[in-house]
Amino acid sequence: MSIENILKNKNLKVTKQRKLILETIENQTNPTSAEDIYKLLKNCDMDISTIYRNLNILEEKNVLLKTTNIDGINYYQLNTSDHKHFITCNICHKKYTIENCPIHDLEEKIEKEKGFIIKAHNFEFSGICPECQKKIK
Repeated sequence: MSIENILKNKNLKVTKQRKLILETIENQTNPTSAEDIYKLLKNCDMDISTIYRNLNILEEKNVLLKTTNIDGINYYQLNTSDHKHFITCNICHKKYTIENCPIHDLEEKIEKEKGFIIKAHNFEFSGICPECQKKIK
């Protein structure tokens, strides 16, 4: 589905800023912070407050999934069926992708047990990556 259609389906106005923000997030392999988006769009004359405002709206309308990392920074990714989870190194702060979402089966069980319709979830691991383990030994 195109970015314009995603916005229209959520009854959101299609703006140049929203399109740029969503295209930037879509082109990243990892969830992206507002600061990262700002750096990537530095030539587009968009200030950081515009990025934050749009990220909040897009997250409220379930266009984006927001994850708050252990470092307190919010990271965003498109809310699709192929969303990703990560394990973050506590030392170098690199993110490594967990290929399959381990939460979907648990979500179904919770929905059946509690009668909820679950719309989103957050899931995060942190630890020390193999490269940093070598450095501390």
